[in-house]
Amino acid sequence: MRRLVPLFVGLPALLFAIFNLPTEGAPEGTWSVTQSGNILQIAYGTGTDFPQYGALDLDSSYFRLNYGPTSGWGTSVILLPAFWSDGHYYQGAPITAAWQVEGPDLVLSIMGTIASLQVSSQVRLSPPADNTITAQATIEVDGSVPLDPRPGEAFKPVMLSSMHISPTMWDTQAAYADCRTFSIPESGWIVQPPVIAHIFGLQGGTSDWKTNAPTIEVTLDRPLQITGWVTPSNDPNDDNVGFWAASDEALPSWSFKVMAVPAPQVRCLSLPVVLKNY
Repeated sequence: MRRLVPLFVGLPALLFAIFNLPTEGAPEGTWSVTQSGNILQIAYGTGTDFPQYGALDLDSSYFRLNYGPTSGWGTSVILLPAFWSDGHYYQGAPITAAWQVEGPDLVLSIMGTIASLQVSSQVRLSPPADNTITAQATIEVDGSVPLDPRPGEAFKPVMLSSMHISPTMWDTQAAYADCRTFSIPESGWIVQPPVIAHIFGLQGGTSDWKTNAPTIEVTLDRPLQITGWVTPSNDPNDDNVGFWAASDEALPSWSFKVMAVPAPQVRCLSLPVVLKNY
């Protein structure tokens, strides 16, 4: 995976675990979790057929999902928060991970430190079905950091990372937030000023570089500012697109659902309005 972070392996290499799980209304399925170097590989299948659905980079907390055997790889979701503090930008850091099965689900327990924040996450993956896989993430943070006054990017609890260097070379072809779709520019802001949304994502598809890149969609537990940035690049192996949810204040906890589906599948938000105090 394409990351500029120091090598850190959170678990002994080449671990292997298979869990037998009955799945209601479907043939019995099993999760397979292996570690190769710094990558935790997640597969699901039956018999001898175990296609890989997930890859977690223990060096950085970048987490990739695909929707099944016909899917390529593409956009990552960053599980640790990113933020600006004292003129420095913090994004990605080493993590450790453990896993267990609860019912039909695979549950990852993740811990990491970024700057002075200690972050613990639980990521619950449901068995894939109908060319879709979903994961529910719950994050808690201990510690505090002084945030820089940067509206729309001070604190990013959830961020998507991808690649788009030309109209024919991309892992993502467009961004969206609730019912609005945004083209990917050559450089600069994807949307400015930020929009407020519950759902955001990066649309996949097929380009000259990638076949069947998945659409990766995030559903937040609250409406947040949504925006993104493109850094000019000619290297298709370099993630140059960031699209994120933002808060002007550091959040002590949050949750979201991330889903990988075929493209194009851009959903329009149709949810009841629920008022909460945060």
